Amino acid sequence: MEGELVVSAPGGEYAVIVGRGTYAEALPGILSRLDPGGLAVVSHPSILELHGNRLREALEPKGAPWGEPLWFAFPEGEENKNLRTLEEGYRFLLREGFTREGVILAFGGGVVGDLAGFLAATYMRGVRYLQLPTTLMAMVDSSIGGKVGVDLPEGKNAVGTFWQPEAVLADLELLDTLPRRELLGGLAEVAKYGFLYDADILEEMEGWPGGVPPSGYDLGGLVFRCAAHKARVVERDERDLFGERALLNYGHTFGHALESSTGYRLLRHGEAVALGMLMAARLSELAGLAEADLWGKHRKVLFPLLGYVRPPEDIDTGKILSAMEADKKRGRALRFVLLARWQNPRLVESPPGVLVERAVGEVLAEWRRWGEA
Repeated sequence: MEGELVVSAPGGEYAVIVGRGTYAEALPGILSRLDPGGLAVVSHPSILELHGNRLREALEPKGAPWGEPLWFAFPEGEENKNLRTLEEGYRFLLREGFTREGVILAFGGGVVGDLAGFLAATYMRGVRYLQLPTTLMAMVDSSIGGKVGVDLPEGKNAVGTFWQPEAVLADLELLDTLPRRELLGGLAEVAKYGFLYDADILEEMEGWPGGVPPSGYDLGGLVFRCAAHKARVVERDERDLFGERALLNYGHTFGHALESSTGYRLLRHGEAVALGMLMAARLSELAGLAEADLWGKHRKVLFPLLGYVRPPEDIDTGKILSAMEADKKRGRALRFVLLARWQNPRLVESPPGVLVERAVGEVLAEWRRWGEA
């Protein structure tokens, strides 16, 4: 195993275990301790097809008292993280006689983790659950910290709560089959922790040939470092009351606008966040907070992670700014995480609109030039 750390938050204390084969080694013992009255796995069909057998084997040790798990699978895509899918989950559990003594297993990436966690938090006023992340992004970020919820047409993660898991098991073997695009998107979240907290992460990423990890590269160390940073932030500001946890949204104000302005279909979350961090870095420079080398280093680390994703023809500065304005009209203050210098983030509300527009336009133009090279 790469290692184990403990998250000690007001909402619960739990282990985050990172390593190869964590399901086989750790999952039976955790379930024995929890002594569940039943199990329900929430996932996507494609994930079950790829990794379901590995999980089934871990859930079927000789004499296991929890019985045959229930399996609830829903279609992939952010557009399916909604109240309709949530209701289907409630009704499925009720039909199958799932009780408050049961444990839900969130077996997937960020969409599965968010929805399954909210399902656990609200079914029969709350049941226990485990996070079993299957993507790099979920392993380093979304599976830790207890933020769970679903989207509404009017906004992403508009309905949700904080509900800490009983444990997080990051089995690195699942990354071996991760599509290249999904892997690169997850590395954008890894880079985020480098920009915010950890210069050594950036140094390691800058040393990769061509800006991407070589074949067979062991990501375990990076996963553990990022998980440790996330854990410490959650411990200090579990419910985002003091502003520290909000710093983890570096690049996300721009990124969410990019996602919504392209219909949540053309850009993966990690790709949108990568572009959002580029825009935030440029805005940091334009606002006079940071020195001029900030954007350059962001470009070196982040543009290679966009892989072969090219700018959609119809995306432009106006659409992105309109998406931000729509959020503002819904009562959401436009709050940006900017960098005063490396590993020194700060929250800035409502910077001059002309600077925001310029940062968006310059990054889009650079993205197009990079794509044509």
